[in-house]
Amino acid sequence: MLRALAASCLTAVAVNACWSGDMTKELCCDLKHGRKGFAQCWDAQFTFETCCGMEAAPVAVSAGVDALAIDPKSIPRIPLLGGGTMPISGLGMCCRPGASGDAARQAVLDYLVMGGRHIDDAELYSNHREVGEGIRDAMERGIPRSEIFLTTKLVPDNFGFEATLARVPEMLKELGLEYIDLLLLHWAGFPEGADCGDPRACRQETWMALQRLKAKGLVKHLGVSNFGSRQMKELNDLRGAPVEVNQLEFHPFAPLVHVETVNWCHQNGIAVTAYGSMGSSKMAEQMTTQDALTQIGKQHGKTAGQVLLQWAVGKNVSVIPGTSNPKHMAENLRTFDFSLSDEQYAALDGVPESGRMLHFNHWPDARP
Repeated sequence: MLRALAASCLTAVAVNACWSGDMTKELCCDLKHGRKGFAQCWDAQFTFETCCGMEAAPVAVSAGVDALAIDPKSIPRIPLLGGGTMPISGLGMCCRPGASGDAARQAVLDYLVMGGRHIDDAELYSNHREVGEGIRDAMERGIPRSEIFLTTKLVPDNFGFEATLARVPEMLKELGLEYIDLLLLHWAGFPEGADCGDPRACRQETWMALQRLKAKGLVKHLGVSNFGSRQMKELNDLRGAPVEVNQLEFHPFAPLVHVETVNWCHQNGIAVTAYGSMGSSKMAEQMTTQDALTQIGKQHGKTAGQVLLQWAVGKNVSVIPGTSNPKHMAENLRTFDFSLSDEQYAALDGVPESGRMLHFNHWPDARP
């Protein structure tokens, strides 16, 4: 009885400690903010369940998702140098209102239930927790973790041997998962005040740390993002785990240096993932309204966006369009039932350099 009374007192103290300043129970526990109230109230110590005294509302699959589902086995896969394969189509979790908070969790769950199996994330996107929750929700519905391919990325601020060894386990805690399928160096940056030497040495130190984490089973595959051939060669010169994937901006309007980088990757067995396939939020309208795209789309009964995705997929490049709309997810997953003709590829590939555009300003090999 005394133990029960003590436990009750401790619980009361913990609950009282939840509220301070602007963090009130009325604000934090209000379910109009989401299934766990106001997300900014919570951390590892103070949780919705502890402070509000209730379980979070269960996440339901969005209406219509089941009717839009496809067979996951119908999605082609790209072989990786380290063994295994990567789905050629995925869901990008960057840079939109639906990629944060409960909306991110919902999008991941809907996509996986629909039949998608590739989720692309990054620590820069600040949604590891929600993406991991969405994956676990899908697993509770019977989707095996082994079928889900999760990509995430390490920012240059965490480059360096010791920094990387410390950061990746933290990322796994945020995700609530036991391993990451593919971990990328997000871009070839250099951490301010770094003690890991020059940029080249720092990236190599980071790569050696990632190889150690891979040997422990915390990471399955290693790759880079926004790297050029010189920068990838510097990592492969270590004669350890090879660069397996390079993710970069790639679409018919990307500068020729991006096209050349993709060709080099393919010649060296490195898989390529395209981001910004439909222009992202910055240039989507400008790209998808191009006459050539709309005309080709009409010929196939497809949207201009589906034509852009098929343009990349037909070049053996994986795509990760971002959306939280189930109907758009379904469109993006249905790009494998048609192909472009040689003439259509020629029309899309023939954009002159003066008419090419780059949305995110990452240039391969531009950094030292």
